[in-house]
Order: sequence, then C-alpha cells, then structure tokens
Amino acid sequence: MESMEMVRLFLGAFARFLLNPLFWLVVLLMASQYSRVARNEMQLFGRAKYSVARQTCYFALLGLAGGFMASLLLVFFGISLLDIGIIYVWPLAVLLLLVHPRYICFAYAGGLVGAFSALLQLLEQIWPSITAGILSGLAGVHIPGLLALIGILHLTESFLIAVSGHLFPSPLYLKTDKGVVGGYSLQKFWPLPLVGLMALLVPQATAEALSGVRMPDWWPLLASPALPGAGETLLYLLTPIVAGLGYGDLAISTLPQQKSRRSALNLGGYSLALIAAAFLAFHYPLFTIPAALLSPLGHELLILLGNKQEFSRAPLFAALENGVKILDIFPRSPAAAAGLISGQVILSVNGLPVNDSLTMQNIMGLAGSKANLEIQGKKSSVELKFSDYRSTGIILAPDQFATVYLEVKQPRFLAALAKKRKLRS
Repeated sequence: MESMEMVRLFLGAFARFLLNPLFWLVVLLMASQYSRVARNEMQLFGRAKYSVARQTCYFALLGLAGGFMASLLLVFFGISLLDIGIIYVWPLAVLLLLVHPRYICFAYAGGLVGAFSALLQLLEQIWPSITAGILSGLAGVHIPGLLALIGILHLTESFLIAVSGHLFPSPLYLKTDKGVVGGYSLQKFWPLPLVGLMALLVPQATAEALSGVRMPDWWPLLASPALPGAGETLLYLLTPIVAGLGYGDLAISTLPQQKSRRSALNLGGYSLALIAAAFLAFHYPLFTIPAALLSPLGHELLILLGNKQEFSRAPLFAALENGVKILDIFPRSPAAAAGLISGQVILSVNGLPVNDSLTMQNIMGLAGSKANLEIQGKKSSVELKFSDYRSTGIILAPDQFATVYLEVKQPRFLAALAKKRKLRS
C-alpha cells in the first residue's frame, strides 16, 4: 500500500509539468534553436529541410519520456537537490559558457565544484578555519550525489541520442583540412522535466503530522549528509524542476545513424562509469577527488576522441572525378518522388556527363521540366520531373563551386581560455 502511495505521489508530481510555465519556456527556447538550424539550411540551400513545429513537438515528447526516466533514477538513488551544490554549479557553468558555449555542460562545472569541495574537506582536517564564512557551504557539498546527478543526466541524454539523435539530420557544407565537404549536423534539444528530492531537517512532531510515506530501510542509496539532532528527523519532499538537454555532433565520415549510435554508446559508458565512481566515493571518501575529476576530464576526452575519429577518416560526401554525389534529398520533392536517395552518384543527365554541380545545373536548366538521370549501379535511368532546377530537391556534395559553407573549430579548454584573456588585453 505504501509503495502504491509513493507511485501515486510521483506520478502526480510529474503530471503537473504540463501546467508548469517553466517547462513551456524551455520548449520555446528549444524551438528557437531549431529555428536557428532552419535558418542555416535556408542560407546554404535556399529552403529549410524540416518543419520547426514538427521537430519541436517530437523532441518535446521525447523529453518527457527522458525526464520520467531520469526522475525515477533520482528518486531511486535518493539524491537531495539541496545538498549537491547547485547554487555553486550554475554560476560556474555560466562563467564557463563565456569561455565557450559547449562548456556550459554540468560535467565541467559540477566536476570542478566537486573537486574543489573535496579539496576543502581535506584541508579542513588540517586547517579547520579554512571553511569559515562563504566556503562553509561549498565544503558541505554532497559530492557523490552531485556526481550521480551528472551521471544520470548524461545517461538520459545517451538514451535520447540512441533513439532520436539521427532523426531530422541537417545537411551542411563544412570547411575542413580536406577542403569543403558535405555532412550532417546533428543538433538536438530536449526539455527535461524532473521530479527531484529535497531533504529537510524538521521537528519529529512536524514529520508525524505530515504522515508521509514510509520508505524501505535500504533507501536512500546516496543518503543526505545532514544529520538529525535531538527531536529532529530527515524529511524527503518531492519537488519539480525543469532542465534542458542538448546534443551537438557532426557526421562527416559516417552516416547520422552510425554517428549517433556510437555517440550514445560512448556517452552511456561514461555515464555508468561516473555513477559507479559516485558510489565508490560515497563508500570510500579517498576516491572523491579522482571521481570528481572524472566528470570534466572524462567528458572532454569523450569529445576529443569522437572528433578525432570523425575527422581523421575520409569524408563520405566530397567532390568526385566522375559524376556528382547526392548529399541529401528534401522531403516531398520531385527527387524524393523519383526515388533518389543520399549517397547515389549521378553520372549523366539526358546522356550528357556531369562531373560538377555547375555542369549539372546548366544541363538541367536546358532540360525543361523533365530529365533522365543515369545513376551509378542502376541498370535503367531515373526520370525526374520538375519545374526548375532549384525545385528538384537535390542537395549535391560540395565541389569547387561551393561558395557558402560553415567552419567549425573544436577548442580545447586551455586554448579557449587563453584566447579570451588575449581578447580582453
């Protein structure tokens, strides 16, 4: 009966997110990000590939599913949001944002706060007065709970990447050390409604008057460090919070589904390792500093290795000596209706060979409203009906005639910080 009452309270708290204005604010912010992606597509290709409203609705629903999963883990572990130093993590995350946008991730700010707090706790044993004043709160951060929260959020993100990271890929032209190549931008944003816990020290009589739900003796797994005094008890309250998750990746030498699958597996492994490190630090405080440093260093290593793998291999969509390669096809276009797909190589149009985008555009412009395309590997030609070349829906891999492209630089933390200091001076 008590377990059913707990389930009822949890479901009731989660359902209230539909009436929470903060949740809808995050949804609006998410929609603005998808609008930015659409604007980039319009700049590169003259039109947006996907509906902003459709993407927003789809990923908002997935965010609800991810938030439900993360909330179950937060409550199961018994992580108190009051004890894990969020008031220190958020300001540091904003400061790191000024270094570079990708450092706003809690893995960096949370790990640094945890490591500094653990260092203060060690120094406090030698120099007790060091934690007086404003440092007292920082020294009291429940580091295992903070690391477990970061691990849970990233585990949720890995789940969302696995099921939807490859959906609605945005084609792009990207300048690399191999020249301008084609690829996909995998930009995903999910609103994350969370039901968390707050551990409060209250008088015993107050707790009895509230007649809460009795939890099993083994719970919580990561107990709050707050110690009840005489006549006090520790009371856990369910509280709703709203967060947002974002995923940004590039698929240059792999297809979007392969890239997102690999990213999800790597991030999931990192998340499980961080959660395991949090439990290790909880039971053996000697491991607290290494566990805290695993958060930012492991996350940075994950990104650097992923980028190295992606950019060290040959790009999938680059200029060819014979023919032109299709990077992507717009949905509900003449090319889609003709059955053309990404990765196909067009060898000729109406019997005339095409080896670059300009030649193909000129031939298609003279073709009128119908053209026969010879596709590499196909025995018969493909008939394409269209009103003009721009309406065909074909996005070719870039060649020497590509004049609009993006350039992405992945900074290292110290290099980005040094650049910011140089700009100020």
